[in-house]
Amino acid sequence: MIFESGATISLPRCRPTFPAWAGNPPDFDFGKKPLIDLNGHPVFAELYILDLLQTVGWDGVWVETYGGTHYLRTMPKAWSLGSEHIAIPADKEALLKKIWTTAKTTACFDVLAWRGDQLLFCEVKRTGKDKLTDAQVRFIKGALACGIPPASLLIVEWSFAPENTRGAR
Repeated sequence: MIFESGATISLPRCRPTFPAWAGNPPDFDFGKKPLIDLNGHPVFAELYILDLLQTVGWDGVWVETYGGTHYLRTMPKAWSLGSEHIAIPADKEALLKKIWTTAKTTACFDVLAWRGDQLLFCEVKRTGKDKLTDAQVRFIKGALACGIPPASLLIVEWSFAPENTRGAR
């Protein structure tokens, strides 16, 4: 990423593969978001990544800012997202608000995770389908300006696992 000053910064990236959901779609699919098989249940990539982080001791949420700000840990059931919205620790919410004010955007990386004093923001992009938006670039700049180190801003460029490995985790 190149800043107005000409300085460049590299963010960490990972390129995992996830097993595709092969069952019936849930009643609500968030506008046909791709579904991943998480232990026999359909989930979105954000929730799959959150589950992976939780299995190694992180806590966290999917930060969904479409139509308002919602913190989720479960599959949404409707556009309102109200029944799935949870509270997050006050210090995490204060940090997000500080970043948003600094960045002049309410965009956010998809997953916010924490473990002790460590923070991790994960932006989830499907390989060949998604790219960073201008608002997400502003979020990155705002996070950096608020003291978040580049190593805490992870770009997850995921794809579906080949057929012969689906279902394996």
